[in-house]
Amino acid sequence: MSPNRKWIKFGLLVTTFIIGILFINERYIKADQKNDTIGNQSPHQTEKKALSVPIKESSQLDVPLLYQFDEPSLYNGCEVTSLAMILNYYDIEVTKNELADEIKTVPLLNENDEYGNPHKGFVGSISGEEPGLGVYHEPIVKLAQKYVSKNKVIDLTGSDFNEVLAALSSGHPVWTITTATFSPVDDFVTWDTTDGEIDVTYSMHSVAITGYDSEMVYFNDPYGEKDSSMDRDTFEETYEQMGSQAVYFNL
Repeated sequence: MSPNRKWIKFGLLVTTFIIGILFINERYIKADQKNDTIGNQSPHQTEKKALSVPIKESSQLDVPLLYQFDEPSLYNGCEVTSLAMILNYYDIEVTKNELADEIKTVPLLNENDEYGNPHKGFVGSISGEEPGLGVYHEPIVKLAQKYVSKNKVIDLTGSDFNEVLAALSSGHPVWTITTATFSPVDDFVTWDTTDGEIDVTYSMHSVAITGYDSEMVYFNDPYGEKDSSMDRDTFEETYEQMGSQAVYFNL
């Protein structure tokens, strides 16, 4: 083989080797860039967005206590009494009975023997002169909007309990639905309503949550106790059983 042909062959081998190295390196770089893209995805793309407000270790708000049985008594009026406490906290002067007069109501039973829907209005008698049940967050929000700007009434319903703690940490008491024992109950019954079947319990109750610490949740109970307490885990479990209903005012 002539010297020229040997050098040409050697040159082809070197060129092929270099091209191979460049090809392998390019594939490595692209694969590495792909891994970086996957690894740097924002957490909220796959997980619930983290709270924007840091939660303090504890918080306690001085919310005025109102007693639902003060005359004129509201035997079934825990929801509006709890709402009145929170409005009064912000120096909005309104009484539990004024709220009771203003909240939308629906009959306990209609002419077709269908029960009222607490998502639509207060079911039955709020005074207790006739049978009644209570009301859920939607009518409470609408009632609150008569006293607070719509964009300041924050309905947290369906949110994780940490969102409730974040509101308290920021200085906002929270209206919620719980039970009379502040613990989960097993006495739910199914009602046929004009909107379909719903499960309700006569053990439902409402309080104004006023604070928390590492172990307890504190609340004003319209049955007459200021800053009553229940361990956080039990209260949160009850909160979830009752539909995770919570409302506060961003004032």
